[in-house]
Amino acid sequence: MKIKNAFQIFFKNYSLVLKVALTQLIVLALFVGLGSLIVNDMAVDVETGLTQFGIIDRLNAVFAEITSGQFEAERFNGLLAELRQSFYDWGAEVDFFYQKLALSGFAVFLFAMLVTYCMNFYAVPFSQNVNDFMSSSAKIPFLWRFCKSFGTSAKTQLIYIVFPFLLDVFILFGVIGLYSSALSLMGLWGLAAAAVIMAVMFSLRKTLFAFWLPAMVINQMPPLASMREGFKTLADGFGRVFWRILAVTLFTYGLITVILFGVVNLATVIIALFLMLHNELFIYTVSMVEYYRQSNFGYYIDKMKSVEAAE
Repeated sequence: MKIKNAFQIFFKNYSLVLKVALTQLIVLALFVGLGSLIVNDMAVDVETGLTQFGIIDRLNAVFAEITSGQFEAERFNGLLAELRQSFYDWGAEVDFFYQKLALSGFAVFLFAMLVTYCMNFYAVPFSQNVNDFMSSSAKIPFLWRFCKSFGTSAKTQLIYIVFPFLLDVFILFGVIGLYSSALSLMGLWGLAAAAVIMAVMFSLRKTLFAFWLPAMVINQMPPLASMREGFKTLADGFGRVFWRILAVTLFTYGLITVILFGVVNLATVIIALFLMLHNELFIYTVSMVEYYRQSNFGYYIDKMKSVEAAE
């Protein structure tokens, strides 16, 4: 498969992509608002702790050092040491701090699971819409697909937070731990290495489950059966799918880095989130096209143009 086919399908359905991405931003904004209310009622007084012990100021200093263009490893490690000391000082002032912090962390984890569960409801209907277009050049209203597949999406997302989500959490904290224990000594190069390692690991995870939704919507299979079918179909083309997903991920990460290194404000953060959502939707499109290729199916890339099965 030439990746340009996935690009063509993606942008031929850009009205769908834009609709889903904007909806996701709105849903995310609602959860951020809800999350801020929950943080205020946590066992640990987060707001007071972050301001009273200078943690916010030190976090800003660390980020400013990264984006200043005049990065110095020794100064950066000094800022990290000051940040760690602020956390220790905070802990020393609060009775049962670490027990309360663990309770608050568990509450945040449960909230993150809820957000992930709700935010990914678009995945099944979006994949169905892409399959409709590729199989018959049809464009079915997304809202109709969303409502019709609501029950399937609910079951699918329960499985998602058990497998892919927990893998994502493991990868995230694993890379953070690796950076804190070793890579931070390399300065800016260590930060870049951590970002690349995270991109590779997330791409591996996305590749592992890349054919799950295509198998579900094309073969009309239930979630667990389609996951097993996806694994079997992926076996012969894992490397090819991985490299395509990794290329897309690295390109998106690079673009976001350029944007955020220029200036960090609400607008650039929203743009970065918007790009991340586009990245996810494009990976779903690439996965669908690769599944068609692996299964030797022909497909439409335009109402007037199709790709033969052998292509």
